[in-house]
Amino acid sequence: MKNFLVFVFSTALLFISCNNDNPLKKVDVSNVVVPDITINRLDQDIFNIDTLDIPGATKKLQAKYGPFYSIFVTGILNNGEIKDSGYVVRIKRFIRERDMRKAYSDCQQLYPNLETLEHGFTEAFQHFKYYFPKRKLPAVVSVMSGFNYAIYPVDSTLSIALEMYLGNNNDFYLMLGFPRYRTTFMTPDNILPDAVEGWMIKEFPYMMNKEDFLSQIIYMGKILYIKDALLPEVEDTLKIRYTHSQLDYCIQNEFNVWSYFAAQKTLYTSNQAEIMKFTGEAPFTSAFSKEAAPRIGHWIGWRIVKQYMRVNPTISLEQLMNETDAQQFLSKSKYKPKKS
Repeated sequence: MKNFLVFVFSTALLFISCNNDNPLKKVDVSNVVVPDITINRLDQDIFNIDTLDIPGATKKLQAKYGPFYSIFVTGILNNGEIKDSGYVVRIKRFIRERDMRKAYSDCQQLYPNLETLEHGFTEAFQHFKYYFPKRKLPAVVSVMSGFNYAIYPVDSTLSIALEMYLGNNNDFYLMLGFPRYRTTFMTPDNILPDAVEGWMIKEFPYMMNKEDFLSQIIYMGKILYIKDALLPEVEDTLKIRYTHSQLDYCIQNEFNVWSYFAAQKTLYTSNQAEIMKFTGEAPFTSAFSKEAAPRIGHWIGWRIVKQYMRVNPTISLEQLMNETDAQQFLSKSKYKPKKS
């Protein structure tokens, strides 16, 4: 019982600290008008295609989805060009392949409709328009990518591959050898925050004036901060794809991690192999311990950006994304984590 109470208490402290840590005030977006959000289901359209008339069906798909359909075939499915002589054969093979049909069936069972996701996007779009009124919203499309991509933002379209969010224990992920640290977050709850991240990286491409570690983690810190703004009700764990224990590790060890970066002169390295130790996808950050959260550099960047916005409250989010000098940004943030 004592251990249980300790667990409950520590979990409560973590929840409180995470919610109090968000400096963004909830804004009223009820009067922000955005178009009705309907996620067009290319996943259903492609698997219900008339295989006896692929050319005719293709024209209908091109009329409905515009240039995105060609991007879907070429860039997402890696299936060559529509004008190629082998296009008809390859599309038939894709939609008739046994495993893909089973994956499609799993998607239809888990996602018979996307109303919950449409509601989430409506709120995210309202917040986006509140902060960035002059920027355009993307069309959202659900697809089957052949397990190639989860989120694929291109031009004015944001596509979501539903087969990449079938749940962390899905048999296909085991068969394909996806690592556990990845499949943990291949769940329905992760679709919206993952999609918003992909969209924001496309909307605000990397413009920092250097490629060093500090510049890269501040850039990703900005992306995570924008996710704070667009998804105020979403847990931090989902925004950064951490378990609760991984986020707890970051909170408890912020001072130690920052001290390590400073002592090792990691902040200003441009060695990409060294940078990847702290920003790459992995089960943990091996430079610290097996309990250390992966991509811990991104979390530190998030903390720097949050502190920057606390001490510079008049800075708009548009201005934030236009800041390109990481060293000046760090100085202006007055970021200095306290020893716990």
